[in-house]
Amino acid sequence: MDDRQIPLDSAGSLDGADEEGLAAKIILDRMKVLESLCDRRVNVGRVENGSALHLLDDRFSSSRSVSHLLKQSLVAAMDNLLALRRLLFIEAPDGRIYFRRQTHAPYALVRTIIECTATVLWALLPESPGERARRGLVLVSREVFNGAAFWDAYLGEFHPERHAGATEYFDGLRRALNSSAEALRLPPMFRQKADGSWGYATKNRTETAILKELRSSSGLPPGLIHAWQFCSGYSHGLEWTSAEGSGYEDASGPAGDDAFQGGGMEQLRRMCDVAFDLIPQAWEIFDLRRRTGPLT
Repeated sequence: MDDRQIPLDSAGSLDGADEEGLAAKIILDRMKVLESLCDRRVNVGRVENGSALHLLDDRFSSSRSVSHLLKQSLVAAMDNLLALRRLLFIEAPDGRIYFRRQTHAPYALVRTIIECTATVLWALLPESPGERARRGLVLVSREVFNGAAFWDAYLGEFHPERHAGATEYFDGLRRALNSSAEALRLPPMFRQKADGSWGYATKNRTETAILKELRSSSGLPPGLIHAWQFCSGYSHGLEWTSAEGSGYEDASGPAGDDAFQGGGMEQLRRMCDVAFDLIPQAWEIFDLRRRTGPLT
């Protein structure tokens, strides 16, 4: 393929020795290592009877399956990884590979990978079955909380004739989760207000809270939180993340950690390193908790 056939939207070839091309090559090489896990999107793995995950599902069977929520997280992580690969790289039929520079979109995909894999790790890493049950209850409650909010708004506007039935359905899920919390000797997840509406009684488990608790309890590096925050800011186009300067004079000097400086493919490579490190860890703990025997 000669120069006239180089894709118009490419920023360079991985064959080059420049810093941007080298950073892009590192990203792609790491993606290739994770290919086998991408293939598992269509066969995440059966939850075996008697496994830790099966016991969690039994606890909350009247409301939602913890294992299904975590499977969804793993599938979403790998789907976003594949989307990131297709966004960043042009893999020509003759084997030559080119990379694209995208200023903001890759960070949204990296952020999602971090969120999804961190959720799996947070839910399943604790050795204590009681703590895993508590975290599973929080995840299921968050799912019900967000699902109820969506269907309340959607059906209320577009299908009011179905609204009452959906309300009754979600009321049943809230009561079931409150019963589960009581059995675990935890405060209720939801409280009904005087007007009949429901509020979230426990602290809403935000991504920030999950990442902080995960880091403090598992030894993951502090860079995990900062990478997630950085990717979130970049994906939303916030000014403080801009490589061209954010306008915050006090923040424009040298930083203690240069992982968040520089811009371009090298900066993205550093964010990808954080996200890609989480992927095999999330799959490993999922496989450990879904099986009754040791991993082989």
